Amino acid sequence: MKNKILSTEEIEKWMETTNIKLYISKEHFHHHAFEIVENYSDLKAKLVNSLNSKITIMPRVKDTKGKKSLAIEAKKLNEEIRVLLQNIQDIEIKFEVYEENGVFYFSSKKSAIGGFDFAILNHYNNLVALRNICFGSLHYEDGESRWNKFLEKNKDLQKIAEQLKQLKKQGEDIISDENDKESIPLIVGEIQFGNWALAYRDFFKVLKADVQNSIDCLIYIVPTGNLENMLSNSIVTYDKSKKIIDDFAKVISVPVWLIGVDADITI
Repeated sequence: MKNKILSTEEIEKWMETTNIKLYISKEHFHHHAFEIVENYSDLKAKLVNSLNSKITIMPRVKDTKGKKSLAIEAKKLNEEIRVLLQNIQDIEIKFEVYEENGVFYFSSKKSAIGGFDFAILNHYNNLVALRNICFGSLHYEDGESRWNKFLEKNKDLQKIAEQLKQLKKQGEDIISDENDKESIPLIVGEIQFGNWALAYRDFFKVLKADVQNSIDCLIYIVPTGNLENMLSNSIVTYDKSKKIIDDFAKVISVPVWLIGVDADITI
């Protein structure tokens, strides 16, 4: 499709196209990521099935040096993939998640600038971390306000929060007992169709978050093939992302599941 000269009829037909079929074309597992996602096989299967789906698009036509080619709007593509992930059954995925001092914050009301696009969290462990910085040995002066503000946005976590608040008195930290809690992975994810330099920011971001959290895996969703060609030039792609991972393999200590998403195009 990349080198094909489009006819007027093909362009007109493309501009009437309302949907395309996405599918996972390439995968790369860095630093034991394969073993980790295989351990949560139900999660892997549901995410793969989700991304192998039909989505709604906003078609465009790119004109590069007088040569026209099929294109789609990246913002709409990002939104559609989020909808696919949101519709995964029995797996709770939080969107617009950012990490600060070992705590992951999320809110459906606004975007988290500089945060992760999505995350699968162990809410018990996350609330332990929040409780400790609000009421523990070295707590914020406005800890009560921070605690209440988070719970006001996440009322479904009130029960766990009340239990934690009774475990220790103010000024003492709670040590999370992993053996007594359900095994839930800590996974963060990015859907990246932006400028290629953003890939470096994304990897540094997950390394920063991993300093105070043992992140099980980063899921990195990027375009390849037809989908890559239909987006802007100089964007994050599967091949560029894999090269970064390979070049900095000893630095990127967090397991990464790199997913290259392509599109089935017929006009």
